[in-house]
Amino acid sequence: MALAHSMAYGIDFSADRLLVARATRRAPASVILDMPNPSPEAREWLAAAARESARAGSALAVSAPAAQTILRCLQTPFTAPRKAAGVWATLLDVDLPFPVEAAACAYTPPRREANGTAVTAAVIRAIDLDAFEETCRESGCEPTHCDAEALALWSQIAHEAPPARAETPRAVVWLAPDHVTLARGRGTDFMAAHVLRLSYNAADRASFEALWAARGRQILSAHLAETGAAEMDIWWAGPGAKDSALVARLQQALGGDLRLRHATPARPESLLARALAQRALDGSGLNFKTGKRIHPGLLRRAQRKVRRASQALLAVALLVLGLNAGIISHRRAQDRDQQRALYAAAAAIAGPHIPPGQERLLVERALARRDEDMRPFRNAADPFGLEIQWVEILNAAADMDVEISRLELTDLALTIEGASANIQAGEALADKLRAQGWNVQVDSPGRTPEGRQQFIVKGPAIYAR
Repeated sequence: MALAHSMAYGIDFSADRLLVARATRRAPASVILDMPNPSPEAREWLAAAARESARAGSALAVSAPAAQTILRCLQTPFTAPRKAAGVWATLLDVDLPFPVEAAACAYTPPRREANGTAVTAAVIRAIDLDAFEETCRESGCEPTHCDAEALALWSQIAHEAPPARAETPRAVVWLAPDHVTLARGRGTDFMAAHVLRLSYNAADRASFEALWAARGRQILSAHLAETGAAEMDIWWAGPGAKDSALVARLQQALGGDLRLRHATPARPESLLARALAQRALDGSGLNFKTGKRIHPGLLRRAQRKVRRASQALLAVALLVLGLNAGIISHRRAQDRDQQRALYAAAAAIAGPHIPPGQERLLVERALARRDEDMRPFRNAADPFGLEIQWVEILNAAADMDVEISRLELTDLALTIEGASANIQAGEALADKLRAQGWNVQVDSPGRTPEGRQQFIVKGPAIYAR
């Protein structure tokens, strides 16, 4: 679990001096201590730093021995982070000179690429890591973080001197008293690291420079070919970088045919200490001290973080449950109010004693009964009611010289029996009635004793009145 800190110390005691850098959230990493090591003062300071770390939770970061650390860039076609994480150990096991089960491994955050997912893995034998931790304890140091040297140097150079162009190849040369680390990549992307077991403090300085000329030139030439570039930026750092004459000879030993631009960061000897402090501060670095090796202080912080997260989650869950209970109670109250209003409205139409759930049915039945009961009153109030139609029929019959012997009239049907001088008069009366909305037919049963033509006009209304 990567934990951010409010203060972090980067400790570099690989040389004959103890270099310590401190980084806080308000200030970048800077050197606060530079003293001979081993010495009583150095041991006293390391013990005080260990007590402060246990009390205040500050981070103490060191780097694992570079000569015993292996870095590998791994890639898988899986795009899902969980699936990709399941194969990293298998890929490492194929590429390592020792079983992965016998190693301590740390991985950078996975990065998505066009053809899958990639990480950079840092590996060290478990026995070598245990021996290094014992050396730290003997020096009075109880680190909380154990990072990878090459990755720390690479990230710090990218932080302090960002590349002007993302495609430009770069390299960092770290001149330590007992080894040379060469980290290389393109832009801010790390590609590989090489550790040369050479010492610039050797009695035969010429031999050291000759070995560097052969091996360093080979690595840098291969890097230019791999990146397809014609030139490269090289940053020189480490305790040996303080010797400008040494750096000049090492640069000259690479030959003049390689197009290399050389630079040295401010205070090159403390680059590693600053890198370790900054990466431990923001949680961006690797840490071999995980699992059974985790620092007790980090374990307590992680447990407190989990407890706080659980408590916050529980509080949120209780709040959500409370809100849900309030919403349910409010909705139930609304339902009761609406049910009472519905019952009151239904009772006003259908009468009291309505069973629950029967409001709509009983109201529809009551409205149908009321409609039927009110029909006579509607007909009486209709300006075109049966009385008016009766009068219109009688007037039409008189105008056509039609004698009506029988007339039955409702709002649904009409029957007229009568006689006229001829059948055309009956037909004319039927046409008049059709225009008034009656679907009538005319029948002629014969003539009266007086010789007049009998007729029967009958039929339903086209629409109910």
